[in-house]
Amino acid sequence: MARQKKKTVVSTLVTVVIVAAIIWMKYQETHDAKVREGSVRDESVVIKAPQKQEAKETSKLLSPVNLSSNRFEVLESCSLIDNRGNDGDSFHVKTSKGEEEVRLYFVDAPESAARRYGNGDTNYKRIAEQGASMGGLNQKQTTQVGVEAKVFTKKLLTARKFTIATTREKVYRSHRIYAYVIVKWEGQDRYLHELLVARGLGRIHTKPMTLPDNTSGSRQRDRLKKIENYAKSKNYGAWGIQ
Repeated sequence: MARQKKKTVVSTLVTVVIVAAIIWMKYQETHDAKVREGSVRDESVVIKAPQKQEAKETSKLLSPVNLSSNRFEVLESCSLIDNRGNDGDSFHVKTSKGEEEVRLYFVDAPESAARRYGNGDTNYKRIAEQGASMGGLNQKQTTQVGVEAKVFTKKLLTARKFTIATTREKVYRSHRIYAYVIVKWEGQDRYLHELLVARGLGRIHTKPMTLPDNTSGSRQRDRLKKIENYAKSKNYGAWGIQ
């Protein structure tokens, strides 16, 4: 009888532990999802954003948008498709010709979460590279900048319809296409990749390209460096994290 009672107690304890572990895992998954979406913030990482009155100063540095090159296909009235894979510099969009997954030229926004994949690989090395090139940030700081970039991009792309200019160049061997994305910002058409750099939410990295007004890629990179230096001087985004 005593042995049977002991087995019952042990079985009950094991069940309690398993249930508690499942509840904790579900809580952690929900919490992590909220962190990636920006609805839960890490208060230990303070990220400075430009104030409203600073918008005019920032605007002086940004490129005017002129979609005059016949090299680009211009898709207007695009909208964002909600997808867990969306990030600050890569996202799913609905166009007049169907659905596309777009990757921005010139800019790389940090990963919004540290992940371990099913095959055992992780994105830790990529996050470390991103953090090193954006002021020497640690993993937590880097991913928080990634969250801010994701939230900023989503806010702009859901506020109103936007325009895509693309040559349909593929991103490596994937189905994604490189593109310039034009959004309304402070009442004017602006390039999303420049806005990310201006707010310290993306590094100048990845594929360069001639602008849709035939401005060379090298001249665009020079402008981006000026925009980045301005963001650094103002301690915006990654550049103000201690």
